[in-house]
Amino acid sequence: MSSQQQTIIYVILPLSAPMTLPFHISQRHLFYVLGGLIVLLAVVTVVGERGAIHLWRLRGEKSRIDEQNYRLQKENEALRQRVSRIRNDNHYLEKLAREELNLVRPGEIIYRFPKSKPDKDQGNIFNEPSTAESRPSTAQK
Repeated sequence: MSSQQQTIIYVILPLSAPMTLPFHISQRHLFYVLGGLIVLLAVVTVVGERGAIHLWRLRGEKSRIDEQNYRLQKENEALRQRVSRIRNDNHYLEKLAREELNLVRPGEIIYRFPKSKPDKDQGNIFNEPSTAESRPSTAQK
């Protein structure tokens, strides 16, 4: 077996020479460029496609959807109870059939009354016609 020797060469570069750019930028211009970049980044963060304003709107929408979800769950529970009651409670089923389908037993008589309109003048205790709505007297000549 042959043994090979490797030679390592070290190069030491002087650190005293500052790095130079091919063009000159003053510190003032550098400050303006960095400041402009920071302002641009802040604007994009606030109003960008996924910015803070969009996030705020999404949170409001989530809140509304959560409220709607809660209401619908309550409504579903009430409907489940109604279905269960219809399936198991014959008296309730009969009541619904009478009210919604207008079903009657043989020999029953149904009396229907017109719905009364609420008086506009509820302050009038004796239900006398008000002066603006009074009818002309029949005793006119």
